Amino acid sequence: MYQIRLATKDDIDDIITLVKELASYEKMSDKVTFSNEQFSTSIFKNNYAKILVCEYKNDIIGYAIYFYTFSSFLGRGGIYLEDLYVKSEFRNQGIGKKFLATLAQICIDENLGRLEWECLTWNEPSLAFYYKLGAKNRDEFFHLRVDGKELENLANLLKIK
Repeated sequence: MYQIRLATKDDIDDIITLVKELASYEKMSDKVTFSNEQFSTSIFKNNYAKILVCEYKNDIIGYAIYFYTFSSFLGRGGIYLEDLYVKSEFRNQGIGKKFLATLAQICIDENLGRLEWECLTWNEPSLAFYYKLGAKNRDEFFHLRVDGKELENLANLLKIK
């Protein structure tokens, strides 16, 4: 039987292996730049995010990384799902749905206003799955990011007099 539970430090190596599998699937392996220690510190010491894992016969076969957000319009918090990944041989068995239902229940239990995430535009199987569960695409928004040198350049604007 599959069990979804909160990750512990003992799970970190298995989670990192799965993160790298996800990066490979998304054709982004070159974007994985963290050390195992950095990843573990970010989760278990700095509490930047939480991780749910799916365990089957004492093996971690999937994970969901999430963190809290805030909506000024709702005046309430929410959950942002950073990653949802299930090993290919365990897909189409309801595990992804169980992860999302677990996160939805956390939202309800903690009086949070929404659960949100992103999906790559070419990932049609996942998009179909999400739409079937009632997810909606927010076409009126662009997802923007500043990182690397651009992040440094932006911070350096504070030094300009």
